[in-house]
Amino acid sequence: MQTTKAGTTYIIRIDKSEEVVKTLTEFCASQDIKNAMFTGIGAVEHLTCGYYALHEKKYYFKEYDELIEVVSLTGNVMQKDGAPTIHVHGVFTDTTNTAFGGHIVEMRVGVVLEVMLTPLASTISRTHDDCIGLYLLDIKD
Repeated sequence: MQTTKAGTTYIIRIDKSEEVVKTLTEFCASQDIKNAMFTGIGAVEHLTCGYYALHEKKYYFKEYDELIEVVSLTGNVMQKDGAPTIHVHGVFTDTTNTAFGGHIVEMRVGVVLEVMLTPLASTISRTHDDCIGLYLLDIKD
């Protein structure tokens, strides 16, 4: 990983074979970033993504082990149990340019991933919502 800062935004290059969620989590912890938003583009060689079935309160994931283009990656960093937690979704294309996407559990970079991460001046945490079955943003006025 290589980083630089432009104003308040970090420009991050995540290199081949690096695990994206782990790398971003460690970066945010090292920089004491509590909350942030980010976007990214590039290519990955391993991807686990899927969707949440609310009526079952369960995720369904599919794994991809091939070179996949990252058309659009978007996510946020919020606190959960006192640590930065990455929440990321993406849109991808395969070798036929067929698009698919969803909630991402993990990605491993296949070529490079370029991420723009902007810290937010907040300390919002996630707390578990029993009705939904997920850790939601705990926003208080």
